[in-house]
Amino acid sequence: AVRRCPAWTPNSRPRARSNRKPRFMPELTYDPPLPAGPIDGFVQTIRLSEQSKPVGHARWHVAGDGSTGIAQLLEIAIHPPFRRTGHGQRLLTAAIDQIQLLFRIHKIPARRVWMNVNQKDQVNGRAMLTHAGFHHMGTIPSLLKDQDALIYVRSMD
Repeated sequence: AVRRCPAWTPNSRPRARSNRKPRFMPELTYDPPLPAGPIDGFVQTIRLSEQSKPVGHARWHVAGDGSTGIAQLLEIAIHPPFRRTGHGQRLLTAAIDQIQLLFRIHKIPARRVWMNVNQKDQVNGRAMLTHAGFHHMGTIPSLLKDQDALIYVRSMD
């Protein structure tokens, strides 16, 4: 039999204090808003800020009229002091949500989202994409100086 000290229970133990500053709810802005009319090569930038300070941004686009149901993530960038705190994932989720909404508005089935990632420079980004359901689908050798470009794709259907 396990004996427990009556002065301590799993829910009553003291919590470690953190020296981190309290986080505030980040704010997303979408520029431009999704079009109600024809897609016609739409590009959107999503900006993330925290207490009016820029944290990062994501940019994505749909080529032509969007009838293929394919979108490209052009970039996801987080300012150095805010990295590794979930902001990249937040921007990635916001971009995918916007892509799905755009295709839903235009009654086009969303099929794929893809992103070009540098092989050596963007190891954390590759891990984030893999965690979000993207798969490495191809490599473009020697596209960049001293490294390959990797193509990551996520199926939406």
